[in-house]
Amino acid sequence: MALVLKKWYAGNTADNTGNYVHLVGRQPGFFAWVLSVLGVDPTTEVEVKQHLIVFTAGSLSGRERRVIPLKSISSTYYGYEKPWKEALLVTLLLMPLFGIGLLLGPLYYILNKKLTVGVVEMSGWIGGFAFKRSVIEGKNISEPEAYQVIEIIRLLIEAKTS
Repeated sequence: MALVLKKWYAGNTADNTGNYVHLVGRQPGFFAWVLSVLGVDPTTEVEVKQHLIVFTAGSLSGRERRVIPLKSISSTYYGYEKPWKEALLVTLLLMPLFGIGLLLGPLYYILNKKLTVGVVEMSGWIGGFAFKRSVIEGKNISEPEAYQVIEIIRLLIEAKTS
């Protein structure tokens, strides 16, 4: 399941906490948003620092954190999924109902584009997260911005090996 974005930063210079990339997501839905307003939301976080990557996954039951030195990363990946088939199906199925499909189909498409970002560790562990647009928080990532995340990680890894 894709998380909705709460926070997004990716830059060639580190932010004030030392992150070159910082992605924070939460579970989708109104109830999850209410929990986030109350400060008890389980979030998933990706932080790329100069020498390491930190994956943090939280739930209402607890938190798990994985710290990976950049020299232990064997590859990175990203993906961008556009759900045009599902949106077309929604449009066609709901067209007989007063043309509501013309509104809901495109809305489904816009709200359900997914971005996946991840790394593969030399041990074989694969860490990746899927994010989608957050209507409530107003955050979105485009495909070029997703690629920028991988480029930043690649440049940091190459800087360590040269």
